[in-house]
Amino acid sequence: MSTETDISDKRFFLPDFCHVQSVFFIVLVAELLAILLCLARFNLGQFWVNLGNYSLFIQWVALVSASILCGLRPTLRQYSDGIAGLISYLIILIVTFLAAILAQQIESYVDPANVGTDWDMVSYSMLLSAILSAFWLRLFYLQAQYRLRLQAETEAKLQALQARIKPHFLFNSMNILSSLIAIKPDLAEQVVEDLSALFRASLTEHKQLVSLKEEITICKSYLHIETLRLGDRLKVEWQIEGDLIGYRIPPLTLQPLIENAVYHGIQPLVDGGTITIAINTSGEKLKIGIINPFQADHSRHFEGHQVAVSNIRDRLELLFGQEIRFEREEGADTYRVIIELPAGDTSETANS
Repeated sequence: MSTETDISDKRFFLPDFCHVQSVFFIVLVAELLAILLCLARFNLGQFWVNLGNYSLFIQWVALVSASILCGLRPTLRQYSDGIAGLISYLIILIVTFLAAILAQQIESYVDPANVGTDWDMVSYSMLLSAILSAFWLRLFYLQAQYRLRLQAETEAKLQALQARIKPHFLFNSMNILSSLIAIKPDLAEQVVEDLSALFRASLTEHKQLVSLKEEITICKSYLHIETLRLGDRLKVEWQIEGDLIGYRIPPLTLQPLIENAVYHGIQPLVDGGTITIAINTSGEKLKIGIINPFQADHSRHFEGHQVAVSNIRDRLELLFGQEIRFEREEGADTYRVIIELPAGDTSETANS
């Protein structure tokens, strides 16, 4: 029920006027409007007096309307955008009308010479409120539609980046499996289990996070299969500092990078080499480094490596924004990928 409420709230086009940030924005816009109205009168001698009157009235209407919309938000989001927008529009107009009448009454009390209601001023306030509230409600709606479209595109891109069990790996694994069934059935069974773990990880919902320990297990399953294919040509060195408990990352973050290190780094080399996987969880950042041998003359392999690594970087940026560090370093005979993620955003508490 809570999840459905959160989704409904995110899809609702009106901002949450209960937030301090929204209140600050309302106060700022209302004050700018008051300044513009004062400047439009070309009466600089009465500028500060007029500014005080306009500010009091506009801030009053804006904050009272925002307070009512804040309280009615759970009810309004149950309706369609059109009905919710119409109700919000009428609320703002009603608040404006009552505020204009009340302002006239207060002015009559302060200055008995101004007895009665200045309906021209009330009409002017209503007209201005009608135009501005229609403009802002329409703007909120368009912004909400843009956010939804951007979210849909982002989710589609995440799914495309995550669905990546490569055909060449699958074919190689099937060949290994067929060769082991007759002579080493136990090892063949282990290969089937490793493949199952990889496919299960590829089907994980892209918005979910998995434990860092689970992601490492997936990587070891993949490396076990590749070791059967490449033999002594593939060596792996794990350097893990700190406790893995509590850290969570997007599924299939490390495995594709390690797969690229095998395919673009180890496989082209006759003698193979060592892949070093360094993970540090002891600081405020989750730091991950993957180092593999590299030969510059394998340009086709390197080009494919660049594309795949860029896809992983894009996926992390879509999930974590600009808080990540993702770097690629090309040495004389090594290639290194360095990732830093905010530890707070990858903790189990933050993403439960």
